[in-house]
Amino acid sequence: MKTFFLLLATISVFNLSAQNVGLALEGEAWATVKEYPVKGRSSHINQKLTFGPFKTVDINRSWTKGSLATSGLTQGILTDEMYKKIITTDHISKKQTLYFALADSANNRASAYCISQFNAKDFNIGNNPNSVFNLLLDLSGKGGQSTSLFYVMLVNVGTQERWDLLLDNKAGQQTQAYEGYLSKSKDEYYIIKPVNRIKTKKGKTGTMPFGSAGYQITTKEGKPLAAVSLMDKGVVYLTDLNPEEKLLLATALAALLLQEVIG
Repeated sequence: MKTFFLLLATISVFNLSAQNVGLALEGEAWATVKEYPVKGRSSHINQKLTFGPFKTVDINRSWTKGSLATSGLTQGILTDEMYKKIITTDHISKKQTLYFALADSANNRASAYCISQFNAKDFNIGNNPNSVFNLLLDLSGKGGQSTSLFYVMLVNVGTQERWDLLLDNKAGQQTQAYEGYLSKSKDEYYIIKPVNRIKTKKGKTGTMPFGSAGYQITTKEGKPLAAVSLMDKGVVYLTDLNPEEKLLLATALAALLLQEVIG
């Protein structure tokens, strides 16, 4: 993660500690947004992460099989613990992988299987060229060229619904025009965008000279729904959403916060 550079940029704009700065989420679309300061964010792999009604209930490394052979995701059962063993990787160490589950106040849970800092050609999801992962690569225009990809497979434990997140960390820091994706299919997806507008607790706002302070998640039509500040301990921002969608987006944002313990 670019924590060091984010702090430098923040201090250069406001001459303040990052603890006093959050995202500047402006416009009517954010009228119902609630801010949830993050607790437990650290470099320790087993540290519990909490924000608002959400908390991590399980977190560990190395969920990939580590073999060249793969049978494909369609043969797995989402609620089966062995489901995660179907995804395979080449040349990826366990330090690049992370599994966690996020629970809300009603104990609804979503699982997240993460891989960071990898080249797309080293990642296999069966032999299906039409897999969601490959569709995401096509959407982003990255193909197998980038080596700074962050991938997360998110699964709602109750409904077994699966979503896939793909983000190019390097591109997200270099240009505000970058778009990552959280996708269920080629027609049903969210867009992940960098945020470089920040504000102090006293309401003073400004634009970072480089990099991004976090990310926002919008509908494919561009309506903002959620965001996360990656500065300091982190802050999660969620608008008025139904419980299932809120759990999905909260899990995606938790994955972005936990990137720093991978690699």
